[in-house]
Amino acid sequence: MSEAPEDFRDLDRSLRAIRFEPPASFGAELAGRAARGEAPRPPRRPGPGRALLATAALVAGGAAVALGRPIISRSLPVTIDRCCYDLDGGGAADDGVRIVAKRDAEVRRLWVYEDRDGSRDLSPPDVVRLRRGAAPSLAEGGSAGLIALRRCCLDFDGGGPDDDGLLVIGVPPDRVLMAAIYERRARAPDAAHSHSRLR
Repeated sequence: MSEAPEDFRDLDRSLRAIRFEPPASFGAELAGRAARGEAPRPPRRPGPGRALLATAALVAGGAAVALGRPIISRSLPVTIDRCCYDLDGGGAADDGVRIVAKRDAEVRRLWVYEDRDGSRDLSPPDVVRLRRGAAPSLAEGGSAGLIALRRCCLDFDGGGPDDDGLLVIGVPPDRVLMAAIYERRARAPDAAHSHSRLR
């Protein structure tokens, strides 16, 4: 059959119009992997079962796009990079936060950084002020002049709604001692009445 059946022509046109492009942060991610010495992985040859699954996933994804309903996997981690704010109390809006989280669920990794090169995302020239995993951690040092800074409300966990906040505790002008992501509940004006995403 040289042409798609009448019933599938709109879907066929929609699928042919789909174009895939790398995200804006792809170059910085590659540079970061190279700086860490990560070797590229050789491509895997899909077996017949994998090829069938990949084709089915592509068709299902194309159908969802054609119907205006994009598929978002909630189980895969997502990386969010937000810049630029004053997160260290230094006065300049040159700090950012990178978060690895499950969509609308727990945050697994968090970095607070100073955007030294003006790229507006975490890249090799930047200075990381705080790095933490799922376990709470506190940077060493004195606490004289301690301040707490909040940024709300944005999508920090990849869930979609702008219902998350960022709490950063540090000592100006450039020390960050602790940071946490929280989800703002209905009628909850601040972090005290919210649910922490980073345990």
